[in-house]
Amino acid sequence: MKLKRIVWNMLGAAAVGLLAVGCEKESGSQGSGPDRVSPAVLAAFEALYPGAEQVRWEVKGDYAVANFYWSGVRAAGVAANRAAWFENGDGAWSMTETDIRFDQLPEAVKRAFAEGEYADWRVDEVDMLDRDGVEVIYVVEVERDGREMDLYYSADGVLVKSVADAGDDYDYGDFIPSRPSDGIGDFIASRYPGARVIDVDAEYEGTEVELIDADRVKRELFFDRSDAWQYTKTELRRSELPQAVTAAWEASDYSEAKGYRLDDADLYETASEGTFYRLELESRRGDVKVKVTPEGELSLYTPQEGGDGAAVGADVEAFIRTNYPGAVVLEKDSDDGFLEVEIRHDGREKELLFNGAGEWVKTSWEVRVRELPAAVTDAIRRSDYAAFGIDGADFVETPDGDWYEVELEDGRDREVTLRVTAEGAILKR
Repeated sequence: MKLKRIVWNMLGAAAVGLLAVGCEKESGSQGSGPDRVSPAVLAAFEALYPGAEQVRWEVKGDYAVANFYWSGVRAAGVAANRAAWFENGDGAWSMTETDIRFDQLPEAVKRAFAEGEYADWRVDEVDMLDRDGVEVIYVVEVERDGREMDLYYSADGVLVKSVADAGDDYDYGDFIPSRPSDGIGDFIASRYPGARVIDVDAEYEGTEVELIDADRVKRELFFDRSDAWQYTKTELRRSELPQAVTAAWEASDYSEAKGYRLDDADLYETASEGTFYRLELESRRGDVKVKVTPEGELSLYTPQEGGDGAAVGADVEAFIRTNYPGAVVLEKDSDDGFLEVEIRHDGREKELLFNGAGEWVKTSWEVRVRELPAAVTDAIRRSDYAAFGIDGADFVETPDGDWYEVELEDGRDREVTLRVTAEGAILKR
């Protein structure tokens, strides 16, 4: 549902004063200071959630956030704990998170979960995200063997994304959608009539829009800073690849017969390169991406600078610009619930990994054997693996320290990977 910005006109100053008396606010009383809740927000909150109980306010950036309990009829009539986000300047409502039970999910979501790969995981919590101007999203938090995932579903059961659980303190603040320009809205309406927008991210490089089209297919669109469409990306299953594409892959040097496994497949429709398929392949010799045209012409994939996947979240973008100044974001992807961002920095392609909360986990890049410090190679020669040869190496940066990850093999199909610090300390096999 979409709430209009005229809600401030629904209440007078007297109502605002009454509400201010009834609310316990962490961030101070009503006022116009940077850490106070504005009268416009208080009025909007009372109009949307009359009779709310246990209200607690806090200010997060440009937003005033109310944590409260409400038993009203809005949001499917669910009586539950909630967190509502308002723009602190004009009082515009942006998002409400509601705690719900699993049995309160739409039947389509419960059915999709039961038929999905996480069906045998234990359900921890379920949240409903009601946001301004975009689809309602349901988040099912699941856990198994110490691993936790957040599964995002549309109301009709489309799995929008799955990410590593961001922890108890995560508040969905980075899931508040931006407002796309009229030009972007017109493009979507003409190219994907009947599509439902599920997320909008406006970042430095441009605007990324996620939608579900009329055929219930999830697509990602990217527009440059002038709002010109650059590409549409659609994830595909192997069975959805055209025969010409799979035949080209099977006849290449990166086929399954030669040890490569298909990890991900995407269809790209672009403004500059036309239509092509990108296959991400894994092997013991390393990963590779190939580009295949609809006619079956295969080549190694080389992302264009500032091209596909360039839009990343504000926190991720700020981290990259602070820690890797001058870097160009080449692409992003999701893998096992983590966000992978590839950048070009200091003449190297580097891969950054972030968890579901946007927190940096590690950065890695390939190094040549001759670039390894003498202390590293000396440590290997003194180890139990002195007879092994070096097959490859990466340098890894993490919040807990840096090391070299060195792959070794002995010529008899025995392989081992060692973590070695620049000073020559072997941390882990």
